[in-house]
Amino acid sequence: MLGICAVARIRTMATNATARRLRDAVRHLVVAHGALEETRRPCGTELSIPHAYALLEFLRHEQMTVSELATMLAIDRTNVSRLCARMVEAGELARAPHPEDGRARSLRLTARGKKLARAVDEQSAGHFDRLAKQLGGSVGEVVAALDQLARAMALTKEDE
Repeated sequence: MLGICAVARIRTMATNATARRLRDAVRHLVVAHGALEETRRPCGTELSIPHAYALLEFLRHEQMTVSELATMLAIDRTNVSRLCARMVEAGELARAPHPEDGRARSLRLTARGKKLARAVDEQSAGHFDRLAKQLGGSVGEVVAALDQLARAMALTKEDE
């Protein structure tokens, strides 16, 4: 007969094994997506993933502050501020006074930024279209599972 400590160790081992399976699956997803590789980008450009994602967010939201973009990308404000400064310098973003908050600066895509954002959107959509074709009829299930994973990750961040 197993003692209480032995049962607890077995449960911990099972929990750790499940946690490691999930971690490895997420790690393999990140690697397969090319997120760690500097030269292979699903968006079809040389842009970093945060840069490409920022462009896509600006396509969805006409204008934002650095803080709003940082929240959407789940990246600290300092790094997003540096990214936005590079994008302004490259002529992709324009800064203007915020319409409601005199202390904040509003950012929006320039004509150059819109062109680049649309190119990223088209390349990325093409990449995911090819991926969806590989998945066939299970795309909905995969998207639902990824949504569930994203919600769980967000809740886990709040707990830390």
